[in-house]
Amino acid sequence: MKKSAWKWMLAACMLFGTMAPVALAAQETVPAKESQTVQEDHVNTGQVPLRQAALSIGAVVKWDKAAHAAKVSYGDVVWTVRLNNAVSDVNGTELKLSAKPGLTEQKNMTVPWESFKQALNVNAEWKDNKVVVDAADWKTRASQFVVTWGQTVANPQAEAALQPYLTEALKKATKHYPFSMTVMQLVPTMGQPVQFVSATQQHNGVHHTVTATFKTDKGIPLQVELRYTAEGLINEVFPIYMPAAGYQKPAYDKADSYKEESIVFGEDGFKLPGTLTLPTDVKGTVPVVVLVHGSGQHDRDESHGASKILRDLSVGLAQQGVATVRYEKRTREYPNQTAGAADFTVMHETVADAVYAANWAAQDKRIDKANVYVLGHSQGGMLVPRILDNDKDKTIRGAIVAAGPAGPLEDLILVQLEAQVKRAKDGKLPQEVISQLEGGVAGFKEYLKVIKDEKYSVDNLPPNFPMGKWWMDFRNNYAAEAAKKQTIPLFVIQGDNDVQVDKSHLDVWKKELTHRSNVEYKLYPKLNHFFIPSEQPSTGAEYAIPGNVPLEVAEDVAKWIKAQK
Repeated sequence: MKKSAWKWMLAACMLFGTMAPVALAAQETVPAKESQTVQEDHVNTGQVPLRQAALSIGAVVKWDKAAHAAKVSYGDVVWTVRLNNAVSDVNGTELKLSAKPGLTEQKNMTVPWESFKQALNVNAEWKDNKVVVDAADWKTRASQFVVTWGQTVANPQAEAALQPYLTEALKKATKHYPFSMTVMQLVPTMGQPVQFVSATQQHNGVHHTVTATFKTDKGIPLQVELRYTAEGLINEVFPIYMPAAGYQKPAYDKADSYKEESIVFGEDGFKLPGTLTLPTDVKGTVPVVVLVHGSGQHDRDESHGASKILRDLSVGLAQQGVATVRYEKRTREYPNQTAGAADFTVMHETVADAVYAANWAAQDKRIDKANVYVLGHSQGGMLVPRILDNDKDKTIRGAIVAAGPAGPLEDLILVQLEAQVKRAKDGKLPQEVISQLEGGVAGFKEYLKVIKDEKYSVDNLPPNFPMGKWWMDFRNNYAAEAAKKQTIPLFVIQGDNDVQVDKSHLDVWKKELTHRSNVEYKLYPKLNHFFIPSEQPSTGAEYAIPGNVPLEVAEDVAKWIKAQK
């Protein structure tokens, strides 16, 4: 298949509704020639090539020809160095250099290495003509890694240069899915990370995560999470393409009505960090709901735009005396290792971890192990029947399907793409935009032919087909039909203003399960795909507007749960 078709496939598989990136405030652009690394063969004693050293760690160097000075920006540090002048300044404060800056034979400025370290607060050595950062300097190690990671498409040697910093698991994964594959998708839209802005660190119970924020060469902010093991090796790299922003806590969020605890559970090698939310005003054991994400590399809150549907549900259910478990999705905590796994399916992406979470919850003495439930949103709701089929210990008492597609995902994606074209035409958008969207439809239709081709299967994958086993395993998945054969109680809920999974899916669930007496349904007026009220017809644009899941939804779920006892 043509590369353009893969582009449309990747866009389609993310599903509809991503937010456009917001550029940083306009800043002076570094000329292309200024951003190139120049290898120096001869450097004055104790001096290093300023540009080469600075760019390798994510600093930006700008030359002021009139003043014969270089301005180096690294994080919140601005260092101004003047040619043949032993006095520099850092953020306006004078810094005396151990020697005057000079020039190499190639007319590139050199500076004293010790002064470079002092000015930029870097703990490193200059060895073999490069910056070798000390393990204790976590911030500079992270910025240097991200710079090199961002060069993996343009510079084939960059991939190999990163290998010594990786765990064996990540080394294995990058053989099948190299970093360059991720960077290749990132650079055309976001740009290449070039300017280090800041870094933070935290431990989530599984990984020590350093989040490095960069400005790309397109002026767009980009965050990259580096997940370290206790041994100091990088186990995962996760670029945050579209950071969620603008979320506001719901009015019903009363801090004294619940408490949250960090938890860890899951398969060896793929442990997941999560949050157990417990109501504080209930005596004895309480029922629990495991919250299962939709499609995409979601965090435990299923943050999207300015909403956090799973967090809102956790807080709302706590008000009703119901505990919840929510967790980082495997594809978010282990993005490279899952992408590099040839046998990766929805079992690894969603199903197995939902069952692990339910079994973990059942063993907690504060939880009523006879009342463990799962709530799946979107693709997570679609997978509820599979989750129940794989609950071998019969831990799960019932399940809630929230905006769960009743039929195949691949068919739904095509419907979504075609709907985008219609909205563009109805809105009289420029023909260029319409043509691009029509190209997306055409590209995905080609991809769809392969997905639907019966000559392929999980044991006979289509050649050179991205996510081949995932699709062969998940294609033609009729969730509502699969639930016919099951007996576990269900509560199917849906918003009637959902542009991604419209309310017709609820009708299919009702039709397929008409013979079952232990299934209830509810359609909520005005709620969109993330169960946020929207007065206008949903297009996905409203996802950027802060909003919350109405308390009514949590009240209905809790009421249904208590009726199952």
